[in-house]
Amino acid sequence: MAWRWLVVVSCLGVALPLAARADELHAPKNVNAEPHTAQSAAMATRAAVADMNGNPEAALNLANQGIGADPRDPWNYYNKGMALSELRQTDAAIAALFAAENHFAANDKWGRSIAKYGRAHAFAVAGRCVEAKRAFEEYAAFVDKDDPLAAKMARRYAADCNSPASPAPSAPRPPSR
Repeated sequence: MAWRWLVVVSCLGVALPLAARADELHAPKNVNAEPHTAQSAAMATRAAVADMNGNPEAALNLANQGIGADPRDPWNYYNKGMALSELRQTDAAIAALFAAENHFAANDKWGRSIAKYGRAHAFAVAGRCVEAKRAFEEYAAFVDKDDPLAAKMARRYAADCNSPASPAPSAPRPPSR
């Protein structure tokens, strides 16, 4: 099983790098469950594992299958966005991550925060620093009260963003489901 370094960026007071295996990731226990069917949840899990194992094409296919199984499930939109970001299809990734945020329950601050962070990450990876800085600041403002360390980290990533002419250090990805 491949290991992937992740940074947990949430409203849970955690902003620490973690080593995680794809089969060990779980959503926080204190988050309300989002609408999904067994099939869409299985597709979301398989999509996340595929992406973490370095196969964004498979992740995209599985996420699209999950959206087809239950278009209310936000995790498939999130996984689609992250896979599209890996495939350097930034505009499509941003659209999918906006859809993920809109499908998370209004009171699911954790889910909404990682969708916001995912957008910032996608812009940063693409070297679209003006948009990345704006998105990192949006994320930071969203989590600042509950998780000032995560907000500080996002602001540091915003400041460190560079255009494609001088590659930026890639901001760690948010956790996948």
